[in-house]
This record gives sequence, structure tokens and C-alpha cells, in this order.
Amino acid sequence: MPGEIYYLSSLESARFEPVRECRVERLLTFDSGKIAAEARLAPGVVGQEFNRDSDVDTVILSNRHEGASIDPVTEFPCFVFVTIPRAGFDVLESPIRSDDLEIIGWGELYRTREDAERHAFG
Repeated sequence: MPGEIYYLSSLESARFEPVRECRVERLLTFDSGKIAAEARLAPGVVGQEFNRDSDVDTVILSNRHEGASIDPVTEFPCFVFVTIPRAGFDVLESPIRSDDLEIIGWGELYRTREDAERHAFG
């Protein structure tokens, strides 16, 4: 899973509607056992909206639907919560707790940029 490239877009969040390349950097595990992915976005998201001095280009993604998998992604699109750590990435290590993260949007991971642009299901 680390090194995988997906494309993030959103049908439910104007902030994440524009297609972004999403490169998985590492996997994290919640205290519940659920897997999350730390990913780098290109382009990033304006950080001022989240009281950040710079743009947000690293996010934590976790499945929105019970039974779906992010490691590996088993079904596209993969519906995810887009989150950032409340305390910064330098202190985020497994196991993480849901209250370690701030949800900044909902999105979907797609296999290709074209699928993300079309919001293709299937």
C-alpha cells in the first residue's frame, strides 16, 4: 500500500471536489484495529481554513463505510474521511485514536484521474 497512487475527489465536499493526486506514504492503525493511510496530496489544500501556517499536503484517510478496506483498497471508489492530526504529524504514531484527528472533508479514492474527474462508479 505505501507508494500506491490514487486520485481523490469528492461528491460531498466542495473543498475536495477538484481532483488531487494522492500518494500513500505509510499506514497507521487506530486503537480499534482499523487501518488508516497517511497520504500526500498534490496539490495541497489551503491551510488557513484549519489554522495552519502553510497549505495542507499531508492527510490521514480512513474508510467511511464499515467493511470497506483501505489496505488494500478493494472497491472503487473508496469512500474516505479526510483528516488531519490535531497535534501535527511529527507526533502521530500507531495506535491512533479518532479524537487525535480532525475531519476536514469527505472524499472518494479512484484508480485513475479520469475516473475521479467523472466520479465513475464500478
